Amino acid sequence: MDKMTSMERVKRTFAFEQTDRPPIDLMENNVWPSLRQYFTDKHGLKEDEEILRHLHSDFRWVLTGPPEKMGSHEFDADGTDETGSYTDDVERPLTNANSVADVDKFFNPDAEATVVADFKGARELNPDKPIILTPYWMPIFSGACEAFGMQEAMIKMALQPEVFKAYAEKQSDYSVGVFKKNIEHGALNYCDFAWIGDDFAGERGLLLSPDMWRSLIGPYLKKTIRFLKDSGFKVLFHSCGAVREVIPDLIDMGIDALVVIQTSAHGMVVEELAREFGGKLVFYGAIDAQQLLTFGSPEDVKNEVIRNYRAFEKCGGYVVTNSHTCMADIKGENIESMAHTAFALPEIAQ
Repeated sequence: MDKMTSMERVKRTFAFEQTDRPPIDLMENNVWPSLRQYFTDKHGLKEDEEILRHLHSDFRWVLTGPPEKMGSHEFDADGTDETGSYTDDVERPLTNANSVADVDKFFNPDAEATVVADFKGARELNPDKPIILTPYWMPIFSGACEAFGMQEAMIKMALQPEVFKAYAEKQSDYSVGVFKKNIEHGALNYCDFAWIGDDFAGERGLLLSPDMWRSLIGPYLKKTIRFLKDSGFKVLFHSCGAVREVIPDLIDMGIDALVVIQTSAHGMVVEELAREFGGKLVFYGAIDAQQLLTFGSPEDVKNEVIRNYRAFEKCGGYVVTNSHTCMADIKGENIESMAHTAFALPEIAQ
């Protein structure tokens, strides 16, 4: 097959059609300090764009968010730094909220405060690459765990669902408002995808029952997804962990890709996911950051990339990328092996 541009390759991947190779990404385009140092020392690459091109990354992520987050040197969409800790002390405005009125009084995030990006400039720098509109973390479930405190959020879901729903309504309105502001400043003219996310699962399963998820999380998540789809974006949805039980729900809501496959989590086996959901959803990731990229060898990484490629070869819809970012012990040579192996597919998988 003739070599494709990044835009052609990604469009065909999201249509579950054959491509010259799977798309490659560095998750969130996040070149964290130790990874940057590796590429500087080994290849003399100092700028993030140089590193992304060296890795054949097919996507460009454009980050927007509140002023206090946008000022951070290393901006990560889910709010973590290189150690995996949150970059700032987490304020809990709803610690003492015990009624809908309390939520209305103490929780009023301001979408108008969002700092938008130079979308036109991003497109001019990358005319042949899909651009992902990436706002700062605005989740329902894990956002509630931050706003109330995790224990209190779980209590509210079980015993005061009306209080939790009041929070979820405001959070989803905030999310829609952030995207509206970005659209008003040209995002829809230059971006192809919009990214949203929430973490509501551990490695063994959901942190709440599927029925509770469908009652308290799903409707508010769906509101944001529908707004984005109706606006014209394809939607990437991030959730770590064992989320298999609600993948059908996410498909019904209209998401186009699950970001990421955390292969260490229960039920997140690439062959099973491809067999059950292939052709219905694009899967993004499955190059494990917990063990493989940290403790494995470049050859181990190469073998995993080939395995994943073979799992999705017949149904399509797979993007090769690291399953998480900002982990100081991820080996630079393993990130390089991930990308360069994917670049050489499908020939080396024969």
